[in-house]
Amino acid sequence: FHLNNQLTQIIVARYSEVDNLTLDFDNFVSCLVRLEAVFKMFNSLPKDGDGLVELGMLQWLTLVMG
Repeated sequence: FHLNNQLTQIIVARYSEVDNLTLDFDNFVSCLVRLEAVFKMFNSLPKDGDGLVELGMLQWLTLVMG
């Protein structure tokens, strides 16, 4: 899969070291585990014909905060 620039920047901001924007091994693994979990959650949700899901506020918060 490919990540767009905006998503890449969000991931770097979340998982990198603040002073030099590098990912140490622990943060790299945490990022991969989180991405895998998010993909699995997305794939388990019901989708319409174009691959989109519709989430209410509570569903979305449960996914992102869980």
